[in-house]
Amino acid sequence: MRIGIDVSVLCNQWDGIGAYLMEVLSYVQNDTTDDSFFLYADRELATELNLDNRFTLHIDKGSNHLLWLLTKLPKYAKRDQLDVFWQPNFILPFRIKGMRNVVSVHDMSAYAYSEYASVKTNITHKLFLKPTCQMADRILAISNNGAEEIVQNLKNTGSKIQTIYIGKKMFENGLDATQEECDRFLNKYNIALENYLLFVGTLSPRKNADVIIKGYIEYREHGGQKKLVLAGNIADKSKNVRQFIEDSSFKDDIILTGYVSEKEKRILYYHAAMMLFPSRLEGFGFPLLEAMQAGIPVITSNVSCMPEIAKDAAVYLNNIDSWEELSEHIFEVENMDKNHREQILIKGLGRVAFFDSQNYCKETYETLHSVINS
Repeated sequence: MRIGIDVSVLCNQWDGIGAYLMEVLSYVQNDTTDDSFFLYADRELATELNLDNRFTLHIDKGSNHLLWLLTKLPKYAKRDQLDVFWQPNFILPFRIKGMRNVVSVHDMSAYAYSEYASVKTNITHKLFLKPTCQMADRILAISNNGAEEIVQNLKNTGSKIQTIYIGKKMFENGLDATQEECDRFLNKYNIALENYLLFVGTLSPRKNADVIIKGYIEYREHGGQKKLVLAGNIADKSKNVRQFIEDSSFKDDIILTGYVSEKEKRILYYHAAMMLFPSRLEGFGFPLLEAMQAGIPVITSNVSCMPEIAKDAAVYLNNIDSWEELSEHIFEVENMDKNHREQILIKGLGRVAFFDSQNYCKETYETLHSVINS
């Protein structure tokens, strides 16, 4: 079988979608299949792919991504006589006779929460997501909540949707940093074991950035002592966050790390007191499971896919606009008795084990095969 994949998401510092794609490529690389794989990107990749001779990589130079999707990629797909094409990142603006299409839809932010999505995301998704799903032979959702949102916003798609949890080994080697590496990184930000609250992700309205910071200030104003570490970049729609922090009496205890490496992220998780993740919308919510594997309690929101992923292994924010409630939950977690805390953490490890058992790479690959015969 001749399988095409758009790997353009690997051209930048990637997030969950890039990690998903890399895991699937690694799985296929270790499989004994004799399929041929054609990988396409609109510019140089940000990482080196060590692939065998079953893989053909075609890279263009500096093309406008949308124009490349619309004009060049269809030509390559025809040239390579693909049996099936997989788009892991939403947009599939073409159909080629004799070729099946599979598309992964990670969330419906432009439809469900358009005010929290970027202008670019709103425009491209509103223009292309509906026709993409109409022409796709299979739509891959990454949670049941995500599948339901696709059906609600894009009618007549239900029969095409397949949920594949993209649970993976969160941190396969646990905290794989030496004590010296941990000390050096924590000292860089003047933080220590369990003396800080942690958020990991892009600081954006969708992630509830304002509520996180206001909730933290409320916590400090009522006697809380821990610092707040925000590990991630600031989104364009949350540029006010930096000024909001500067105006706070606790600005010296609110630490903006910017983008951190995978090892640095693990160090932060394994030394934090708890994880704050009151997001408004997630496709899957990897930070929930990352925090659970690191053995720290999680406060998250009772919306989107968070209850589906965390089940009874988290403390839930019922009013996602209430920083007062978030502050109360921080104190609640701080004051948990030992048995209650241990039960929460044990349940969290159970959720990690469940998603570890989901072989999403195998399921994705099998779907690319099965769609040919459907």
